[in-house]
Amino acid sequence: MLWGVLTGVGLARMTRVPSSIVLAVALSTVSGEAAADDPPPIAPPLADVHLHLNWDQLEVVDTAQALRRLERNGVVLGVVSSTPPVLAARLAEASGGWVIPMFMPYLEPVRKRDWFLDERVLPAARAALASGVYRGLGEMHLIVGFAPSLETHNEVIDGMLALAVEFDVPASIHAEASSYRYFEPLCRRHAKARIVWAHAGGVLPPGQVARVMRACPNVWVDLSARDPMRYGKVHPITERTGGLTGPWRDFVIAFQDRVMVGSDPFFRESLNSWDGPNTGWNYLDTLTAFHRAWIDRLPDDVARKIRL
Repeated sequence: MLWGVLTGVGLARMTRVPSSIVLAVALSTVSGEAAADDPPPIAPPLADVHLHLNWDQLEVVDTAQALRRLERNGVVLGVVSSTPPVLAARLAEASGGWVIPMFMPYLEPVRKRDWFLDERVLPAARAALASGVYRGLGEMHLIVGFAPSLETHNEVIDGMLALAVEFDVPASIHAEASSYRYFEPLCRRHAKARIVWAHAGGVLPPGQVARVMRACPNVWVDLSARDPMRYGKVHPITERTGGLTGPWRDFVIAFQDRVMVGSDPFFRESLNSWDGPNTGWNYLDTLTAFHRAWIDRLPDDVARKIRL
């Protein structure tokens, strides 16, 4: 189980399989829109390693609804990070153990764009990990053009990865640029850190992602947000049949022990709706189904590794 490898804790100790999956996921119902809550067919258990439950999503879904939607989709292990971070801790506590909270370094929503300049981040992250509540760090956004160069030391960015090593927890990094060369210096510099590269670079083709994977054996990738609603709209990883494109299929098979999936239920209906809620959780069924479709078309032994 890939997240067990990353955290050093086995699946049995971290999670419980919801009884609704054993009996019938289809029997689960959640109050809300019919489109968002009609249960899909039962599917094999799945780990979703990229979840958010943020302040601007709470008018769309509450903690109980979020958990039931995950259960209905066959998710037996979830990894969540939130703004503010306490929302991730609350979701994890309510799950009874099968959701793992990460500490996100955005102490206020507006600091997402410059968290690496916030002197409060490292003390807050240390306290969060020392509390035993949070089991990892991230997601941490580093978007070229906004974030600093990763070729040189940054006190907060490098300090977060040093904390990940000190506390023996994984770190999720959303490093996004037009070339793998932006991210590679950071993972090379922190060879002892277990890094999850969120969205596998987002816009990068598999050949460039593979360069990082070969240069940094301490890097795993998640393919969240590579769906047609987001990165996949311009940079698709799947064919119309639902299976992976040839290059992406080759990549996943080559690095099958280091590839994970996540729904990343983060979506805004319009870039102009700055004052509207984030409706990503309304699309959880669609996002999960997208990943199940390409996983199901892989060889059975590979598919099992990717799911869990």
